[in-house]
Amino acid sequence: MNDVLLPLFDLVTTIAMMLIFIRFMLQFADIGPNEPLAMPAYKATGIVDVFGRIFPTVAAGRISIAAIVLMFLIRLIDISGKAALAHTGMAPIQLFFYGSLSLILDFLRMCRYLVIGSIIVSWIVVLTNNMHPIVALIMRIAEPILAPFRRITPNLGMLDLSPMVAFFAFYLIELFVGKLATSVMPMLG
Repeated sequence: MNDVLLPLFDLVTTIAMMLIFIRFMLQFADIGPNEPLAMPAYKATGIVDVFGRIFPTVAAGRISIAAIVLMFLIRLIDISGKAALAHTGMAPIQLFFYGSLSLILDFLRMCRYLVIGSIIVSWIVVLTNNMHPIVALIMRIAEPILAPFRRITPNLGMLDLSPMVAFFAFYLIELFVGKLATSVMPMLG
């Protein structure tokens, strides 16, 4: 029975995490719920609005603390649910730190995937000379992540190095946090 429940449980928590991440990035990119392509994501993640009554937004409404808390709760449910399905236990402090570190790793990984997506859609725009609304949405979502890297990379005209620099920066940070996690987790028991 657990052979069926574990992958199903993992799928549900992964989809929930991705939806909340998309909602977070839409808000971070200042894409409102009234835009037609963003409307389904806002409707599917209405729970963020409920949590938004408790946890405020910061940075002029662009950073949703409620979405971050929800992603953390989903990660804790994922870890504790998998441990329960595997009939193993986990101490609360261990669950908290493992959940925190895995959330940071997941967030960095999703940012890296978003950068890859922006690279691919920029190639599609260049090759087809056509900007589909979904392509424009992906580029707008990735822009707040890439903007700091555009300030530090040299301007080479048509060649934009900032996505590659962002990709490698996220990858290196992910490696560092992963190494930190592997060294800290054994100390927690």
